[in-house]
Amino acid sequence: MAGPPPADWEVDPASAGAREVVPGLWRLRIPLAWEQISHVNAYVVEADELTLVDCGTAGHPTCAEALEVAMRATGHALDEVGRLVFTHVHSDHMGLAPFVVERSGAEVWSHPNDAHFYEAVLETDRIVAARERRARQEGVPEERLEVYRTADEELEGALGPVTRTRDLTDGVTVSGFTVLETPGHAPSHVCLIRDDVAIVGDLICPAFVPWLDYGYSADPLAQLLASLDALDAAGAPLALPGHGRPIVDVAGTIQETRDGFAQRLDATRSALKEGPAGAYEVTTRIWGEEPDLPATGHMTEVLSYLRHLRGLGEVTRTTEADGTYRYRNGGSTWA
Repeated sequence: MAGPPPADWEVDPASAGAREVVPGLWRLRIPLAWEQISHVNAYVVEADELTLVDCGTAGHPTCAEALEVAMRATGHALDEVGRLVFTHVHSDHMGLAPFVVERSGAEVWSHPNDAHFYEAVLETDRIVAARERRARQEGVPEERLEVYRTADEELEGALGPVTRTRDLTDGVTVSGFTVLETPGHAPSHVCLIRDDVAIVGDLICPAFVPWLDYGYSADPLAQLLASLDALDAAGAPLALPGHGRPIVDVAGTIQETRDGFAQRLDATRSALKEGPAGAYEVTTRIWGEEPDLPATGHMTEVLSYLRHLRGLGEVTRTTEADGTYRYRNGGSTWA
């Protein structure tokens, strides 16, 4: 459930830019049209092959123009890129991949667990039907089903799948970095680790803005918490996130992220104290019932929290006579 995309994907290419973070490593700031996310970061690594880590969204010709503006600010052109590396397969991080490959002939390095995104592109009808079915089971009102069933983000925000050249899995080295698998935010998520710096995608960022891909792993939150532990153990002194400025207090930001999820879990527990409910109602208990809420991302979050709490034996899910789900505090069912 990726939610409705922007009504208009157009961005201002002139707002794109780049800054050298450490010698030979550039942060590209690429504008986005999402209402609450102003930009995405990509990174250029001047290695044996010029490497572009992530590439921004598609959706409008200005998105590609913005990427080219940012690339030129590094002193390089897009056709110089020899490797295109994904921190994860979400539209804002890899939507322009076919454009980059066509322009440069670059190899594509990515984690193989990309079904969470590409299935919506390649099997749209099945995924839309599955999203609608689950939304109904969770109690989404009829008038709001469209925003929960849509695959428009995957179809509009990405130019399509690209052929993967190399798998990014634990221990693989690319352009001087070592791959650390860090699923949770997405099954395909990885961090790139070097002694002096880590490119961390959406695992952490300066503000706590959680997203958990639901439906492609048994417990996304457990995965993400383990990924935070793995990044913490790596000990990188500087982290370069997918959104926001470089992070100098890496350990502190990791702890803030853990604390943020602990608070969201507590909010989910508290919401269930009001009585059994489906995930939609639990979401409205936490965030309210304003016309544009709950955002699909919030319910996806809540589904992940409920799944985690079920695994801990704190929450039970039952199926009602009408086929809808109800969650309640207590019990130990893991269904």
